[in-house]
Amino acid sequence: MTLHVPLNTTNQLKDHLGRYRTYSLFIERPAPDLQPLWTWKDEDQVVDGITYPSLKKIYLSYDHVPEYEYEFAMAAFNSWDHWVKLNNSGLRGIFAEWRNELEIRNKANAIRMLFKTSKESNAAGANAAKYIAENGFVRKRGRPSKDEVEREKRIAAGLEKELEDDVERMGLKIVGKN
Repeated sequence: MTLHVPLNTTNQLKDHLGRYRTYSLFIERPAPDLQPLWTWKDEDQVVDGITYPSLKKIYLSYDHVPEYEYEFAMAAFNSWDHWVKLNNSGLRGIFAEWRNELEIRNKANAIRMLFKTSKESNAAGANAAKYIAENGFVRKRGRPSKDEVEREKRIAAGLEKELEDDVERMGLKIVGKN
């Protein structure tokens, strides 16, 4: 499911000098004389009777690979350049967390698909899910930074918790686990 961005926002994406807006797009950091369009919180926010959609919820509604959010950027900002500018602003930490959450969701879905296809003996489907779960689409490079190692640990912990919940919900037991 893809949520749609409110209509007629493209003329509100720039300030009176024609510059891309960043912080002022959000109710959390309003600017004088500029109407915020979204909240960066998990859920839509109502302030003074106005509902501000959650840009995070919109972002997570798209099926895309983290850092390859072109369709979302075009729908939300009508510009890839604006999305890049936002990612190079002080908001990058917020968007990094969204990407982490999306990556966990994508991996969890891929592993869930592996479980389903393994029961069907469908080698092509299982191989595709494994490719996605192992980030086969990401270019390989040298040794990861400390930040990347920590990020992967957080993703793995979130993924492990989600899988344990799924296994428990299915009434299964993992052999060899204490």
